[in-house]
Amino acid sequence: MGEFWMDKKVWLIRHGESTANAGAVTKNHITIPLSTTGQEQAKRVSLLIPESPALIITSPFTRTLLTAKPTLERFPWAIHEVWNVQEFTHLAVEKYADTPYLEIKKKQHEYWERLDPDYIDGDSAESFTMLLSRAKAAIDHLNRLPSGLVVMFTHAQFIRALRVLKENQNPNPQELIKTFMSLPRVDNCEITKWE
Repeated sequence: MGEFWMDKKVWLIRHGESTANAGAVTKNHITIPLSTTGQEQAKRVSLLIPESPALIITSPFTRTLLTAKPTLERFPWAIHEVWNVQEFTHLAVEKYADTPYLEIKKKQHEYWERLDPDYIDGDSAESFTMLLSRAKAAIDHLNRLPSGLVVMFTHAQFIRALRVLKENQNPNPQELIKTFMSLPRVDNCEITKWE
C-alpha cells in the first residue's frame, strides 16, 4: 500500500483557516471561504515549497482552492488537478445547517462513539468506509504518477484517512476507526511530508 511514497515526494497540506474554523456558522460546507488568517497562512505555505511541483492537487472545496491559489500563482506552469480528496462529510449537511458549533460537536462525538464504519447519517453524508475508499483511490492514483514533487491541498480528516491506510495493516474496520480517532490533530496549513 505504501510503495508510492518511495519514488516521489508527496506533500499533504491542510487548507488554511476557514471562516467555519474561525467559528462562523455556515450553510454550505463546499463553498466555505478562508478567513483573513487562512489567506495569510496560504501565502506563507506557498513560500515553503522548495521547487516547482510536478502536480498540484486540490479538492473541489473552495477552501482548498483558495489555499492553493498563492502556490498556483508562484508556479503557474505546474499542472493543477481537482481530485476527490474533499473533507469527510460524516454528518448530513441538511440536518445541521445553521446549527451552533457546540451542538455539532456533540453530534460529531455521537457519530464516532458508534464505531460503525458503514453508518451514513443522511443523504449528503458518507460512511467511514466510503472515506477510506476515496483515500485508497487517491493512493492508487498517486501510485500511477511519475516521480517528482506532488503537492495536495486537502483536508484534515482526509489526511488522517491516508495515514490510516499507509500505517495500519489491520483490516478490521472498527480498529481502523479507533486508529483514525487516535491520530494527532492536523492544523491549518500543516504540511505532512512523505518522501
